[in-house]
Amino acid sequence: MLGIRLLAVMVALAGCSRTFHGVAVQPNPLADQNETLRSSEKITIVRGDMELEMPDDPAPTQRASLVHNHRYPLLNEASFTMVSRDRLRFHVQIDHKWQEWADLNSWDVELTDDKGRSWHPEAIEHARTNIITRMWDRERRSARRNQYGDIVEINDDGWRNRQTLGSLSVFRGKADFVFYQRDLFSANVRELRLVVKRSGEAFEFVWRFQDNVASE
Repeated sequence: MLGIRLLAVMVALAGCSRTFHGVAVQPNPLADQNETLRSSEKITIVRGDMELEMPDDPAPTQRASLVHNHRYPLLNEASFTMVSRDRLRFHVQIDHKWQEWADLNSWDVELTDDKGRSWHPEAIEHARTNIITRMWDRERRSARRNQYGDIVEINDDGWRNRQTLGSLSVFRGKADFVFYQRDLFSANVRELRLVVKRSGEAFEFVWRFQDNVASE
């Protein structure tokens, strides 16, 4: 699809409940009648966690660099396949530092359209949770300084004071949510909204269908 516009916005609601929003603007999947399986654009909502940090990679010309940490990106994604006008299959991914929260069996899911109709999934399929571990090497090197105390060179002597490997682990949950109803989807649908939520947190994925997007 040409001219797809994607927009990801994060909104923190008052209190302990937080809702993260992602929006895709694309043509209606039924605009092309020649396809049997029609897939949507993938919406990605990137989050961070103050407890999940890892150091930046050194520049290609550097063997080592001063430590500067960045937030590890947690990728929360959703897309859907229109199996038929009566059946939609949503592919959802949640990243989290806690295994229980990454398990999509523990989330409530609801689908609504622009006409106010709403559905709950008739089935959850292929649910699985995997652990992702990132590791990096750390060295403690000495520095040479000039008469003003400025660092002018980093010595290649990390072997003198060996450090343990740094590591970070997160959990990634994936599942397919299947919705079924007679004439659930049609060429007249202008918006689908998938809400994946549990106590204290929610993700809202919105697909807006505009026929003129492909020509922009």
